Amino acid sequence: MQAGQPVSEKDILEKIAALREEIKSLKERRYSLIEEIRGLRAERRKLIERAKELREQIRGLREQRRKLVEEVRELRRQRRELLEKISSVVNELDQQRRIAAELRPLARRSINAIRRRIEELEWKQQTQILTPQQEREIIDEIARLEALLEKTMQARQVLQELAEKRAELMGLRLQLRSYGEEIKKRSERISRIDERIRALREELDKLSPQIDELTTKIEGMSQEIDKLREEINRRVQELRSLTEQLRSLRSGREKQKLIQIYAEKRRQVEEKLKRGEPLTLEELKLLYAERLDELEAEAYDEEEASGAGSRRR
Repeated sequence: MQAGQPVSEKDILEKIAALREEIKSLKERRYSLIEEIRGLRAERRKLIERAKELREQIRGLREQRRKLVEEVRELRRQRRELLEKISSVVNELDQQRRIAAELRPLARRSINAIRRRIEELEWKQQTQILTPQQEREIIDEIARLEALLEKTMQARQVLQELAEKRAELMGLRLQLRSYGEEIKKRSERISRIDERIRALREELDKLSPQIDELTTKIEGMSQEIDKLREEINRRVQELRSLTEQLRSLRSGREKQKLIQIYAEKRRQVEEKLKRGEPLTLEELKLLYAERLDELEAEAYDEEEASGAGSRRR
């Protein structure tokens, strides 16, 4: 179509059809993007929820680790105190061993035998007539035996205390071993927790860029949807303009037909007037009307009046 030529109805209809197809295609693309964004947002929500779960798990594991570290610290403190006590007991035990080594020969003596011998001497002293020399000898022997009895009993006491101290040291060492085992158990649990935290942290670190990538995609698609919306609005406005143009074109064409009919009828009335034939009121209106719209207005008024009269009847 050359520039300056009037636009035909066919051209307008073709443009309208093309615009409708473009609008349909744009809306389909927009709907497709909206559906894709809906899927991406659902995927991002899952990733965000998983990231939240991972952070909660890491937080819980770190709290467990903190408690275990406190327990290990307390066990190590108790173990240090126990080591100090063991060192003290070992020193005491060494001293008692040296004393026991000196007293061990005495401890082997029979306490009952010494007591019986003292009783025999006392009975002899009480029941027999003794010379002063014999009396002194018995008294000295009793004193010697009583001293020996006391030393023997002391030696036995030292050996008993030595045995008890050894038992105490064995118990303390067993307790020390128990502390070591408990510290080892908790240390192993801490190591397992550290490994679990490391694995969860790695998964969380992988999720963060995935979430960012989805967010970038969603933002890009949202911008594209906005552009499509603007483009659709522009095409819709263009479609409305073409539709109005088509309506105006069709209205002008109908008006042109009416003008031709009006001109033909007026020519017929003028011919009738030249022949001297009488004219009707409608023919006079047609003859003296200056514009087509005046006749249209009068025709409209007559139709309204006729309709009102019919309604009154």
